[in-house]
Amino acid sequence: MPPIADEMSWLGRRLGQGSPEVDEPSPRENALGVRSVTPELAAKAQACLFVAAGLVGALGVFLPHPERFDEQGMLAVQIISVAAGALLFAFHEKVPEWITRVGPYGAATATSIVLLFSGRATSAYLLLYLWVAFYAFYFLKRREAIALALFTIASYAAVIIGFRTAGFASDGAHVNEDIPAMVLMAGTVFVAGAFFVLLRERVGRLIRQVADVASTDPLTCLLSRRGFHHAVETELARSERSGTCFSVLLADCDFFKQLNDRLGQNAGDEALVAIGWLLEGDRRRFDVPARIGGEEFAVILPETDQHEAYVVAERLRTRISQAFADQAEPLTMSFGVASYPAHATTDDGLLRAADDALYAAKALGRDRCVLHSPEIAGILSADRDAMNPRDQAQLATVLNLAEALDMRDSGTARHSQTVGRYCELMARELGLTREQIDRVRVAGVLHDIGKIGVTDSILGKPGPLTKDEYEGMKKHPEIGARILGGSGLDDIRGWILAHHERPDGRGYPRGLTADEIPLQARILAVADAYEAMTSDRVYRCAIGADAARQELRENAGKQFDARAVDAFLTALEQRVKTEAPSASFVAAR
Repeated sequence: MPPIADEMSWLGRRLGQGSPEVDEPSPRENALGVRSVTPELAAKAQACLFVAAGLVGALGVFLPHPERFDEQGMLAVQIISVAAGALLFAFHEKVPEWITRVGPYGAATATSIVLLFSGRATSAYLLLYLWVAFYAFYFLKRREAIALALFTIASYAAVIIGFRTAGFASDGAHVNEDIPAMVLMAGTVFVAGAFFVLLRERVGRLIRQVADVASTDPLTCLLSRRGFHHAVETELARSERSGTCFSVLLADCDFFKQLNDRLGQNAGDEALVAIGWLLEGDRRRFDVPARIGGEEFAVILPETDQHEAYVVAERLRTRISQAFADQAEPLTMSFGVASYPAHATTDDGLLRAADDALYAAKALGRDRCVLHSPEIAGILSADRDAMNPRDQAQLATVLNLAEALDMRDSGTARHSQTVGRYCELMARELGLTREQIDRVRVAGVLHDIGKIGVTDSILGKPGPLTKDEYEGMKKHPEIGARILGGSGLDDIRGWILAHHERPDGRGYPRGLTADEIPLQARILAVADAYEAMTSDRVYRCAIGADAARQELRENAGKQFDARAVDAFLTALEQRVKTEAPSASFVAAR
């Protein structure tokens, strides 16, 4: 494998692209969202400023002072200053940010009042203006700090004018010292301000560098695990506010240890750098790639649903496979895909879902992408040893095909998933084992897989079917059973074959009766019928939940198994009583 520098140019030539663009971090916020100056910190600093000024000012009342010193007015201002500081400190976490910008103007105004009460324009209280300026240049933006400094100078000029208008600009020994004092105060404010701005920028840069080191992988220059988790939290919060979706890809190099063992660690590092380059280069500007472990990578895809994310994952998988195909040790990657809010509504749940999908991709033979599905996880955990990789790959294919058929048949991708959930409800109520519950849920998702053999003219016909068309529709259980043949799912295959049989013997394809029909097939029949009755179709509108339940009751023992009907209705009633409405069970309400 070529060295890292050559690897970059090699990949650039192969992919036909230049260096990827890298966004610069915000000057006040690093990749982890850590700000060098926060409203809470500014509020606490402002509180300390008010309290310190109040205490020092009050102390001046008890020291020698001019005859025109207004002791009562001075104490009143200092008491107000200390009280304001105490309130700011007590509620600094809840103080609006605008108060931290407006408060210093109040402090400058209070200083001007204190100077008037002191009886002399060149009083030592003049130094309190500098306190305000120091706060401004460290905690406020540059323009805001300059504006406050100018306001402070103008306030002092107003104090001087006030004293001169009143006829006592000074007390004899300090004639004409007020103007030089103002010039010196103004110069001190701006010189000190320049140093404070420089100090703040250097401290902020240092904080960003430290945080960036913690959030960046040193080898690939992608986000590290820590930075990735923060980015997921940020994107989740943004998606919750805007009501949009986003997806997460988790990827892992296949048999990476073999590459390290055969070619050495340096070659392994170069391969990781190359993968990072591919992920960084083949992305939209707002996508976020990361290296979250040794040979594990991740990508955050904002405003991308699960199907679009699957396409992105498949494109990345193909490009990586092609890029390493002619290397001394070819390298492939497996991808797991999960989306918010389709698969989880929390950051931990979303990452677990993507990790489960990645695990399934590994178990299904590697070098593939798997979209998160509870059914895949259930099958792999329940029957991992019994199914060979080819059978597992077939299962993943037909599960994805079932969703595609939903779009073709009902116009949505929810019918089969909803039937699967209804089957799970009944199985729990009937006391089936955990493994049996998982299997019957998978059967619910796959129950209409045989409709791949039914023409669109029949599936989408808005009116009643003719006799011949109905005979064609009745073949879909047998087609589904043939599709699942040899997949290691013989039990599910039998249930799907029998899910249109009826206890009264009037079902199809074999006309079985009562106990001749497997219990799981009877469960499928109830779930399928209820979901169909409560959803709109091209040939009829939904009849509603109440009418659908009544239909199940009236046909229990004839079209539907009575035990399955009772279990389903009981489970629905318990769901309504114990949980708030959810998107998954809107039809059931």
